[in-house]
Amino acid sequence: MDAAAKVRGGITKRTLAGSATDPAGRKKDGKPVTRSGTRLKAEMMRQLSSGDVNIRGNNRLPTRSELPEDIIITGWTNCTSAAGQDSIVPALIAWLERKATMKWKKDTDAVRVKKYTVEDEALIVTIAAAHASTVLKLNGFKYAGTTLKFERPSKDAAEDMSTNEVLSTINNFLSRRYNADSKYLDLSALGQDENANVRTMLTVASRAKKFFNGLMAILEARFETPAQRHEAIQSVSLANNNLPNLSIVTTLSVTLPQLKNLDLSNNNFSKIEDIEAWRTRFSKLDQLLISSNPIEQAEPELMKTITSWFPRLRRLNNIQVRTDEEAANALRVVNMPFPVKSAVFQDESQIAENFVRTFFTGYDTNRTALAQMYYDAQSDFSFSINTGAPRDPNASERPGPQEWEAYIKASRNLKKLTHLPARQTRLYKGVESVIQSWTHLPATRHPDLTADAKKWLIECQLQPGLPDPTNNAPGGVDGFLITIHGEFDEMDVSTGQAKKHRSFDRTFIIGPGGPNGVRVVNDMLTVRAYGGTQAFEPENLAANIAAPQPQPPAPVSAAAPAPPSITPEVAQQMVIELQKQTAMTATYAKDCLEQVQWNFDRALQAFAAVRANLPPDAFLQVPPPVQG
Repeated sequence: MDAAAKVRGGITKRTLAGSATDPAGRKKDGKPVTRSGTRLKAEMMRQLSSGDVNIRGNNRLPTRSELPEDIIITGWTNCTSAAGQDSIVPALIAWLERKATMKWKKDTDAVRVKKYTVEDEALIVTIAAAHASTVLKLNGFKYAGTTLKFERPSKDAAEDMSTNEVLSTINNFLSRRYNADSKYLDLSALGQDENANVRTMLTVASRAKKFFNGLMAILEARFETPAQRHEAIQSVSLANNNLPNLSIVTTLSVTLPQLKNLDLSNNNFSKIEDIEAWRTRFSKLDQLLISSNPIEQAEPELMKTITSWFPRLRRLNNIQVRTDEEAANALRVVNMPFPVKSAVFQDESQIAENFVRTFFTGYDTNRTALAQMYYDAQSDFSFSINTGAPRDPNASERPGPQEWEAYIKASRNLKKLTHLPARQTRLYKGVESVIQSWTHLPATRHPDLTADAKKWLIECQLQPGLPDPTNNAPGGVDGFLITIHGEFDEMDVSTGQAKKHRSFDRTFIIGPGGPNGVRVVNDMLTVRAYGGTQAFEPENLAANIAAPQPQPPAPVSAAAPAPPSITPEVAQQMVIELQKQTAMTATYAKDCLEQVQWNFDRALQAFAAVRANLPPDAFLQVPPPVQG
């Protein structure tokens, strides 16, 4: 099967357009469908305040050249780079943009990859349609020792709608499906949409994906800033679409990364891998529905797994999984594997402090002089990139391609490099070797240690037993182990402007020697995408250490007086089911079961008898029924 055909694969024609329900909401066997998304929709309508940002405010249709187009790249998996896929793909995209821009004649219109996905051995990049023909000219070019193939996805024979018809259809669709007052975008039951053109575009997977990508592109064009878009759309429903995975709708997490409410109920997700593409993508997700999917029975740990993916999630399938306080504190530094303590800085005569202050100023301004000051023939330096490090959890937008090309060839990431010769050649020893390696790294600008102290975490400990460069101390000499975490800007030397903002970790071992009395024994640098400073800026130290860890829904303690025949796992499921049927909190549901010796039928009877007398805090905040 060729790569273009693979893009269409993995999904049947029943997806979206052929789901097993009719427009009246009944299955094709005549039985009514359970609308598990009703409560979430009511919650969305009730909770979200009305806003004055209207998606209909911009009525200009995008031109053909502004629409996105997919290009499939194959052959890249044969690259000779020692780095893994996480490093190869960003570097390949940076190469593509540079090469295509050189061929593109308009200097003011650089070629940029808007999005990309990897499906098996195919790298699918989304670019402006106006640039597609130029990118396709790269077909047959060599990259990292292998020949690349560029092609468009195979065109479906039924694709006979004009561009204007497609644009008009999508705009009409948005006008009908978006509620500005509740900030709610209804993408449910797309296969039963009232517009025949919409149904036509969803008949096969490849066209459904194009429709959805076009929908997201038009959404992005409708708002001047991402902040306006995030404010205008806070809830989305994808219910009743018979989706087997997220491949068709994956770009939703790129266009609307700050969604608060998401409905994925009544689809066809059967395993955790089907939804893993959105793991950690929606950092502000508050409510999620994924009920009425086969995955509920196939994955016993589903609730626990999904709760761990979304740190601010409060309600999952209408079950409370976190308190408001736990969700609010989700991004604070809590439950570290060891207590968060103040920085350790065991210095003597300000030797380590002066080294740190001098080093980063010199590294940003004159690396050759810096190396000659602190390094000698026995000094070691190495660096690596960590492409899988966590990103800034407070970022409002997903960062674009990180462009690691300047680092990959000499990166000494030992998790990626398995051959000893490759590891040895990436370890630089001696002043000249260190200077040579530094000249190939991008120019940098680090924050001022005095003015921006909160952007740094620096620790120092005494390090005995270092080699004595004078050979007068057989047992070694004392030095310092310095660990530094911070951030820096990569600078464009020609303009003096920052072009990338990254985080770094650097470890030094320093000892006596050198022209100024201090020599670097070892220097290890790790560069990663910007990850924020939350990890070393706890707001309240005592509260952070004592804060309880978010738990999966309704955990039942081992001490609960359940009969021996009822395991803790069964007891937990009984609590969850009682919550579903009564809307009581986990605590009240558990107490109710304990009082009737874990007899579920008697628990329901007991609840019915005392319901009128229960206090308000015994219940979850259940939204009122949707008014027809």
